Amino acid sequence: MRTKLLKQSALSSFIFCTSALVHNAFAENTNKEEIPAESTEIEQDSNLKWGGSLSLGYDSNLYSASDYRSSRAISFHGSLHLAFWEHYSLYSNTGGYRTLQNAEGFYSTDTVVGLSRSSLLTFGDTGRMSISGQFSIPTSQASQDSFLNTAFRIQTPFTFKLADIGFLIAPRVRKNFHQYTTSPSGNVNISWGLSLLLGANYNYGDAFFSVSALGGTSINYNGRWADGYSYGGNVSAGYNLLEDLSISLTLASSGVYTDAAQGTLGSFDLFDEAKATYSLGMTYSF
Repeated sequence: MRTKLLKQSALSSFIFCTSALVHNAFAENTNKEEIPAESTEIEQDSNLKWGGSLSLGYDSNLYSASDYRSSRAISFHGSLHLAFWEHYSLYSNTGGYRTLQNAEGFYSTDTVVGLSRSSLLTFGDTGRMSISGQFSIPTSQASQDSFLNTAFRIQTPFTFKLADIGFLIAPRVRKNFHQYTTSPSGNVNISWGLSLLLGANYNYGDAFFSVSALGGTSINYNGRWADGYSYGGNVSAGYNLLEDLSISLTLASSGVYTDAAQGTLGSFDLFDEAKATYSLGMTYSF
């Protein structure tokens, strides 16, 4: 049961964070007023600009409610941003979910507070490089159980457009700061995390489509690298009902790639039905 709750939390956060980043990464090239939490261009203005979004979703793995593998939840996420000087902005996001069966209850995800600098470099007609750094506040039960004090993550997103399709490449490095190097279960906690986020986004009128993939590995406090690479991906389609209100349908899945013995290719499943989550969501931007 504990594993299912951790998986629900991870996929819920992954769906929100990657979908929001990929869908909004090119908002500066449109007429929309959307300002994403991490990578949107902020026009120079002497006045402060602020905004954000609220998202509500229904998540399910589509198993029958009578199946022990069934997982259903209501999830929500919120983000705020404040553009305070030229290309600089502060942002914060948090969220949570309520499970609807088995261990019913409310569970929060970690809260993030960060600073971003958009258009650090430009290349070509549409290419931009940004940078952001953020601290995590351990508001999730999983982080508290591992005695996480905080974590710092830095990422450098590269965005560009080809044939009206926006692309995103974002290398990430995360450093965790735990009170103890081992968890109560006796496992050595993760010290460093290295990951790469890839995404693509396309708008057609009021409709939008996006796909993203996140893969990475980690190093624990003993200096040992993870035995494999964790990965996740999602595909999303949505429609802007109003200027500030949209709906979306997202399919997300995750897994672990582990090198097998004797130099074989190992196990790598792009889609694992047992780990897939389907989410129907609504987002209000302000």
